[in-house]
Amino acid sequence: MDYERKNYLLIDRKVRWGLTVWGWILLILILIIPACLFFRNLYSILSPVQREKTTILALEGFVSDYVLTDAIREFRQGHYSLLVTTGTPIESGGLLSVYKNTARVAAESLKKLGFDSTKLVVVETDEIMHDRTYNSGLAFKYWLRAHRPDIKAVNLMTMSVHGARSRVLFQAAMGDSIRVGIISLPNIFYGPSDWWHSSKGFREVINEAIGYYYVKIFFRSYKKELKGRRN
Repeated sequence: MDYERKNYLLIDRKVRWGLTVWGWILLILILIIPACLFFRNLYSILSPVQREKTTILALEGFVSDYVLTDAIREFRQGHYSLLVTTGTPIESGGLLSVYKNTARVAAESLKKLGFDSTKLVVVETDEIMHDRTYNSGLAFKYWLRAHRPDIKAVNLMTMSVHGARSRVLFQAAMGDSIRVGIISLPNIFYGPSDWWHSSKGFREVINEAIGYYYVKIFFRSYKKELKGRRN
């Protein structure tokens, strides 16, 4: 009798609650439906268009050539007074080009398309390793402070899904004194409803999504002293 009691004391019986088949189906639907809606709207989240009232249009210099005609059209239709190209040192082809910065490449390409050079400003940064977009924004801020301190808002034009991250970083660079509008131009290779159909679209959208949420959560503004440069 004592032996049986000891064995009983070493065994514990518990009631376990678990999901039924229908419970698992419901849980999976609860997880999958929001995920599908998120991915369906991810392109739009990453490529916003929200203009500010301003006479300054900025263009990120790394953009593809087909974007340049859109920039000229936006400049004319928006009645801007200046188009500012921003950029960092080019990472490939520098040995074959006299233009060593994407801001300069974009500016010279705009001139080639017939854009009025008297309304064009080049703002370069030498940062190539860390926070290139943010440092482009800082260089732009310092140029505005020196040449157009009256400006309270700018519009930034860039490539599709890079838009949301660019706006966050440029706004961080500008601070509270200058509002940053964003114009994310459509990508000719993929769109909001088919970006996952190609490796290029999937790779770029997912990479930009990771970058965007990273800067939203972890990035903190800082100041950097810039070397003298051509403007």
